[in-house]
Amino acid sequence: MDLNPIPRSQMKDFLNRPFSFNDDLKYNLRLSISISFGMFLFYLFFQPLDLANSDFNDRLVIIAGFGFITFFILILNLILLPYLFPKFFQTGKWNLIRDIILNTWIWILISTTYTFYARYVGLIEITYNSMFKLLLLGLAPVAILIIVNQNKILKRYLQHALEILKNLDQDETEKIDHENEIIIESENKTESITIDLEKLILIKSANNYIEVFWKKEDKINKKLIRNTLSNIEHQLKNYPYFIRCHRTSLVNKSFIHKLTGGSKGLQIRLAGIDELIPVSRQYALKVKEQLSS
Repeated sequence: MDLNPIPRSQMKDFLNRPFSFNDDLKYNLRLSISISFGMFLFYLFFQPLDLANSDFNDRLVIIAGFGFITFFILILNLILLPYLFPKFFQTGKWNLIRDIILNTWIWILISTTYTFYARYVGLIEITYNSMFKLLLLGLAPVAILIIVNQNKILKRYLQHALEILKNLDQDETEKIDHENEIIIESENKTESITIDLEKLILIKSANNYIEVFWKKEDKINKKLIRNTLSNIEHQLKNYPYFIRCHRTSLVNKSFIHKLTGGSKGLQIRLAGIDELIPVSRQYALKVKEQLSS
């Protein structure tokens, strides 16, 4: 088994990686109160330390003291120190090693204060067993602090990831919407119209202009714009449902209601348009193939 040690450079980079420090005053105040009150309830119901005083009221006051110590040290390190030394606690400069040092310092401070308080106020004999308990009890607020903060950071990252996904979906939707539209501009770029491709019915040439017919809110709209039919046909080359049926006409086969033949040759009747659109001989076979497919 290959148990190569982690290179120092990688370890240094890992410890110096950016880390988030929560500088929200109200959040840290609520968190400190919650952890301190939780420690008070734990001491009260489980009584992990053998207090010498047998009177319940006195014991209650001593137990409350452990909660107050926890609250004071958390407020000191999470609110007061960041207020006095804001540059040191800046999120941009905060890293993993600083977070480890801060949490270790809080643990040492709580455990030491617990020990002196238990010895001189609670009158607890300091033995290896009681010292081990005090170290674990001092570690408990720090562990809760780390878990709660990490959970908050993960929630923030998750929310950020969801926002990114939402923006990607919006961009994709806009892209799809954009792909389903056509912008028909005049040759001199002075005017343009944007039309949903599914609503575009017919484009006819009229000398140096084209006449565009499209459906909007159950009404047939039309607009004359300076351009050529060849330019528009090239613009629509990737959309096979647009058919060139005559040198003057380009139709959307989705709107073809009927194909008729008579003395004037083949003609197309489009839904919503009274005018019959001629089909020239050179396009007749292609039109029939398109309609049959």
